This record gives sequence, C-alpha cells and structure tokens, in this order.
Amino acid sequence: MTKILFPMRINKTFFVAFASLLCLAIQTPMKAAITEAADTVIIIEPMPGYVPPIGPKAPAIIPISANYDSMLSQIFLNFTSNLGEIEVEVLNTTTGGYDAGTIDTQLLYATVPITMGPGHYLIIFTLPSGRQYKGEFDC
Repeated sequence: MTKILFPMRINKTFFVAFASLLCLAIQTPMKAAITEAADTVIIIEPMPGYVPPIGPKAPAIIPISANYDSMLSQIFLNFTSNLGEIEVEVLNTTTGGYDAGTIDTQLLYATVPITMGPGHYLIIFTLPSGRQYKGEFDC
C-alpha cells in the first residue's frame, strides 16, 4: 500500500505561495497611498516691495525652507541661521481662517500645526529686520 503524501505537499506549498502573493498584493495599494501623501515642498519667495542692494543681480538667498506633511498636518521649517524671533502668519484663503504667532529660530528648525482644514494656504514670515517672505501650498 502506497501513501500519497507528495500531492499534499504540493498543495501546501501552493497554498503558502498563493497566500504570500495575496498578502503582497493587498499591501501594495496601501504603500502607494502612503507615498502619495508625501511631503509637499513649499516654495518660499521674498515678498514684493523688497529692494535688493544695488549691484550685480544674483538669486535671492532665502533663509527659510518649508515642507508640509499632510499625514501630520504640520509645516516643518528649517532656517539657514539664527534669524531671531520671527512672526509667522498662516491664512487659509479658501475658508478665511487665520493664525499668527512668533517662532524663535535659535534651534534652526520649527513646526507649525495646520488646524484650519483643507484649502489653499498662504504663509508669511516677517523677520526682525522687517523683511518678509511668503509661501503657498494646498492641503
């Protein structure tokens, strides 16, 4: 009398391989959704009215960089140097929401929570010298 074990092993192996592929297929769209919600780089520009010094023209040096993280609903700010205490204004131009505060740039980074819901945002930075920079983003 012969035992039929070989076909059972093939079925178990097939089942394990099929289950692994199924798990991989289920996780792939989730990974894609996570990468779609990646950071948004906010382009910071000098506000109109800033008059650069007279002389050869060079690109403006922007001392602030900003990224919006939609998963955390926060803006991450980095500063090239200690700019002192700067004023930060955030305006949701879609809903009219407004928030303002000061940030000490001594640590060269800061976060700004975004709590006014979805919309088109304008963020304005005012340095102690009076120089202003602005950025725009959507969330």
